[in-house]
Amino acid sequence: MFEQIAVGLGLVCATTVVHALFMVAGVRWADRRRSSRNRELGELGKALSVSLFTAWMFLAVFLEAFLWAAFYIYHPAIVTLSDMQTAFYFSMVTFTAVGYGDVVLVGPWRVVASIEAANGVLIFGWTTALLFYYIQRVYTRH
Repeated sequence: MFEQIAVGLGLVCATTVVHALFMVAGVRWADRRRSSRNRELGELGKALSVSLFTAWMFLAVFLEAFLWAAFYIYHPAIVTLSDMQTAFYFSMVTFTAVGYGDVVLVGPWRVVASIEAANGVLIFGWTTALLFYYIQRVYTRH
């Protein structure tokens, strides 16, 4: 079980780095965009900006779930997930904590799936806070 926990924590660290890099890049992009404009964004521009930032952060979530899926598909002890599509589906369902249960891991490696679910909860909380922060910045007059 310690091997599974260690691997899970390694993937948590990897997804945290990915998320942090996307966050920094997204906020820098937003800051450049705001400072390069002398005129204020219209309401449609603000909504588009929030939508683009949301899509950017969703791309981060997509890549993070893909990291987990790659682990599942390439680890020789995990034989339940037969192809990348199934592994990615399982990873997204687990990362989002939906947990349909139509595809599951068996044996000692199922502990890793619970770590992925906890990782997803933390990442989504972080993303929610970040989006709230971004929306405040976009809609606050200076």
